[in-house]
Amino acid sequence: MCNPDVWVKMRNMKETGTLSDILKDRILSRGRIPFSEFMEVALYYPELGYYSSERVKIGKGGDYFTSSSVHPVFGELICKQFEEMWRLTGCEGFSIVEMGAGDGTLCHDILNSAKERYPSFYEIAQYIIIEESAYLRKIQKERLIKGGFCDGNKVRWTDTSDPLFHDGVTGCFLSNELVDAFPVHIIELRDGKLKEVYVGLKDDVFIGIPDAVSSPEIERYFDRLGIELQEGQRAEVNLRAVEWMKWVAGSLKKGFVITIDYGYHAEELYAPDRSKGTLLCYHKHRVVDDPFINIGEQDMTSHVDFTTLIKTGEGCGLETAGFTDQMHFLFGLGIGKSIEEISAKASTETDALNARLIIKNLIMPGRMGNVFKILVQSRGFDKTPALSGLKKDPFIS
Repeated sequence: MCNPDVWVKMRNMKETGTLSDILKDRILSRGRIPFSEFMEVALYYPELGYYSSERVKIGKGGDYFTSSSVHPVFGELICKQFEEMWRLTGCEGFSIVEMGAGDGTLCHDILNSAKERYPSFYEIAQYIIIEESAYLRKIQKERLIKGGFCDGNKVRWTDTSDPLFHDGVTGCFLSNELVDAFPVHIIELRDGKLKEVYVGLKDDVFIGIPDAVSSPEIERYFDRLGIELQEGQRAEVNLRAVEWMKWVAGSLKKGFVITIDYGYHAEELYAPDRSKGTLLCYHKHRVVDDPFINIGEQDMTSHVDFTTLIKTGEGCGLETAGFTDQMHFLFGLGIGKSIEEISAKASTETDALNARLIIKNLIMPGRMGNVFKILVQSRGFDKTPALSGLKKDPFIS
């Protein structure tokens, strides 16, 4: 079973200074580095990287919103899908493995809904969090202790080396906006040849330098997809996502994988009209197109290639249960009825209206509704299970 270190572990590094200093020293001592390494350090370097530092990232006071930060109904409906999955697996032990759990809001809302609405499922379910950031683990524990979910063994934290994953999990692996934050290789087609963007220095300023690709896996990546870039086109290649999917597939004995993120099928992601790629940074709710500023203080993301996740999963024995967008997924799980229930419980019509407007952000076309996609994969069933979240599936998997 492949068990890569899918979250960056740089615990043995002895470099000092600001992140900018660390990166400059590394370039001066070793020469230019692949952009993927630059992104890795900027996001995950211990204590200083964006996801490792003690700064607010999610919500109004942070840099971006996630679906779980918009309204608890998102977690409630994910919980409804889990309860159905539990029944499909035989109503025995069921582990939810959330990879990269942010501030713990989604876990809290899922468990809170399970406890209130599905007591039999809550009683048997275990929630497992894989989180590399010590700061985020602290925030998660504080939130879940306050919610009363850390008594006993209902929630536990672990890493990819846990023997549980060698034996295989029955349940569901869940990620919400994880894969888009894996470090990516930036690739360009120049003079008919694939070139990779490296990061170097000029007058003490970070610059991009195109040169030969750093790994033969990059060319094989496009070959497997049958994708040919156009002259001058730039694109991202997420090799970490391939490693991650192999590990997830190898760690699932029976059950499901839910991957929630923004992205496209490869044909659309690498279309000629998307000539500049999809890499973006987010800082204080503003989109920034320069990754060489605000180092360690801004998020960096690129859109997910769902075709590669599907093909990699199928190559490792996973079935593709379906691929849809968030709007159709949540409607399949009954968000319309949820909106009615929440409105009915509101104290005033103004409160009811505000709740409806907030929740609609999750399903509005042009916003979270069709920007976010949901890929569901399965293993261990004689026939691919029919899931409520996929019954309004607008895509062909």
